[in-house]
Amino acid sequence: MISPIYQNVTLKADQDQAHYFVNLQNTTPSDQVFKLSTLDFGSLNDSGGVAFLGSSTSDFAKKYGLAKWMKLEEDTVTVPAGESVKLGVTVDNSPSLIGGGHYGAILATAQTAPGDKAAQARVGVFAVLSSLILLVKEPSEAPGMEVVLQAHDGSWLALPITITDRFKNTGTVHVIPRGLVEVKDPAGKGVERGSLTVDSGIILPEAARSYQTQLMKLRESPMPGRYTVIATYRIGNDTKTKTYVTTFLYLGTAGLMVGSGLVLLAILIVLEWRFKLVRKTGLLRKFKPWPGLRRRRA
Repeated sequence: MISPIYQNVTLKADQDQAHYFVNLQNTTPSDQVFKLSTLDFGSLNDSGGVAFLGSSTSDFAKKYGLAKWMKLEEDTVTVPAGESVKLGVTVDNSPSLIGGGHYGAILATAQTAPGDKAAQARVGVFAVLSSLILLVKEPSEAPGMEVVLQAHDGSWLALPITITDRFKNTGTVHVIPRGLVEVKDPAGKGVERGSLTVDSGIILPEAARSYQTQLMKLRESPMPGRYTVIATYRIGNDTKTKTYVTTFLYLGTAGLMVGSGLVLLAILIVLEWRFKLVRKTGLLRKFKPWPGLRRRRA
């Protein structure tokens, strides 16, 4: 295994280079050889997964790639059984590395030695291990983020249980949205609340990602009318917040009771009307029971 899975690195303007480490651990009973390499990565929208960018020819890699400036202390390493090795990585503060966010990965690929059948059997299990580096070179632009879409699973008959907010990163560094989502009744009183982005998912530059917030009920909501969903969010630990608001119609518990009563009343009126119609047309007198029913009555 390799750790950390990802780490944040800051390269200040007056630094010549940034130096950091990752640990590669061998949890098998035999020594293992790993080939080390670097690669740029981006993100898969919504899912938050990682997309490795190969030869760094994509537009994202050209703007935000890091592999080009990453230097490994060694290309191959042997990790003894049950032990771990610390791998050093250096990023030079080159003028060609512009300010902002840059994203690269250290890959450790298990190798097999000639005639080592045990190692050959383990390669499929190890596959490729990766540790992600999220580097910000200063000075950089202020981070930016906004909600571009909000949806919920509620209706005019029921309050929502889950709110989905889709965030877009509008800056040049990665961001983590945090905040609260509230549902308020027409009088402005809170009826539901949930914590936004409990999993602290990262959004890379120019990417978008959807987050689901599970709501907790605060009190009953008898009032019918237009309810409001308010997402109050910020970037990381920043104190400056933004809001995104949508509305929906809900009958409220009182409205649902009145509506149910009206439906029941309508059913009774229809039944009464049909009964009167039957009596007036004499359909009951014309009705002849089945022969078997007549015999039982006799």
